[in-house]
Amino acid sequence: MAVNTSTLKVTDVAQTASNSHASTHGTTPDNRRLYNFGDRVADLAPEESPFFVYLSKVSKVPTDDPVFRFLEDRSKTDWTDRTFLLANSPGTIVAGTSYSFQADCDNIQAGGDSTGTYAPQFLIKGMVFAVNPLTGATNDFSQAIVRIETAPVASGTGGTDGLVSFTGKVLSLANGVSGYNSAAANDKCMVIGTSYDEGSGSPDVWSGELDDDFGYTQIFKTAAEMSNTAIATKYRGYANEWQRIWNLKLREHKVDIERAMLFSHRARQGASQLTDGIVGQIVRTVTPTDGGSNFSYSRGNSYFKTTTGAELTYDVLLGDLEVLFDPSRGGGSQKLALAGLPVVSYLNKVGSAGFIYNSTTATRVQANFELEPRTSAFGHKIMELETIHGSLAIIKEPLFRGYASGLMLIADMNHVAYRPLVGNGQNRDTHITTNVQQADEDLRKDMILTETGLEVTVPESHALYSFESL
Repeated sequence: MAVNTSTLKVTDVAQTASNSHASTHGTTPDNRRLYNFGDRVADLAPEESPFFVYLSKVSKVPTDDPVFRFLEDRSKTDWTDRTFLLANSPGTIVAGTSYSFQADCDNIQAGGDSTGTYAPQFLIKGMVFAVNPLTGATNDFSQAIVRIETAPVASGTGGTDGLVSFTGKVLSLANGVSGYNSAAANDKCMVIGTSYDEGSGSPDVWSGELDDDFGYTQIFKTAAEMSNTAIATKYRGYANEWQRIWNLKLREHKVDIERAMLFSHRARQGASQLTDGIVGQIVRTVTPTDGGSNFSYSRGNSYFKTTTGAELTYDVLLGDLEVLFDPSRGGGSQKLALAGLPVVSYLNKVGSAGFIYNSTTATRVQANFELEPRTSAFGHKIMELETIHGSLAIIKEPLFRGYASGLMLIADMNHVAYRPLVGNGQNRDTHITTNVQQADEDLRKDMILTETGLEVTVPESHALYSFESL
């Protein structure tokens, strides 16, 4: 019988997979009928695979190529964070005088060509920037205002040699700021607009190029097999053993996809491909930071922190979320946090070593936890952590166990996508093919197949915590 569109039931699975002799309408299906199962597999035991369920429901983007490419538009970052560091030391500066300046390409949004030569993304003639004498954690008022007089020219190949050179005229000095009359290497600079002469022509242009990346689809297969004798036998517990096996195999298939979407590394060997998992992508590309300090921003990288329960106080987490939810870094106002059971327990503990304790000991309660979990629209038990920067929907991830039990993944679901292969009239999302046994075999064998991949964009919007102790 054909699969209906109602809520998935075990009987649906059994009837779909096993009834090859007659339907409710009295017709005989093909011996090897393909049933498009689609999203319905996500409705089966959703608590076992929360990440896969969310991907299936809110982040599905089909691809027509098993090697799919995608683009990242970082214009928001480029427009809101036009800052750089000086690479040279002009020395004593005087208002109304022009000087040679060099910007460090390591510290601006810069793009490289095939030879590795770097060019500035946003510095143009007529642009005005403010110079700040302090490079540490303390901020200060700008000491000088400078207008770029010549078109910036790139040199070097990045790293310590990547420079952008131009002539700039000091327009104003802030006499009330310490060090106002000197400019040195590593001074922080921030673009504050443009200034052009009356009657001048059109300005030079700049634009941030789109970043591109790629991913692979992965073929997942799970089979159920039983002799026809066993199928005809009535058992205690489950009268229909085939029905029980199919229920288990569907769950196994779904959990296999969940594991890959979390832990896999993008790879290709011959005709076999592996998709990228979001945890796998983070650990293969980012060196973790250690300790209780807040995140340090690194363009194009996720955040990966090893920590302990004692180090991750509410105040530290709030500092991390300030960075993670920063709109200029692609952060949305809501994120999904998948956590292992020990992490969930720690987040809910009240006591000198508990997370909630350090958020509630002040005169005013800082954290707003729902200690009584509620059920989301997708069938998960969640806790909501509301902060001034954004909210976290915290969900137990049952696959974070063993060596991974101390993990907490914070994912921005606006920047991940489930990419099933769909093209030329073929839908390779989850489907069931019945009766794939050999013609002379006295048994029944059906197969579940899914070809899909995971796309992860704007890495800065995601974070991974690894708790060494709780």
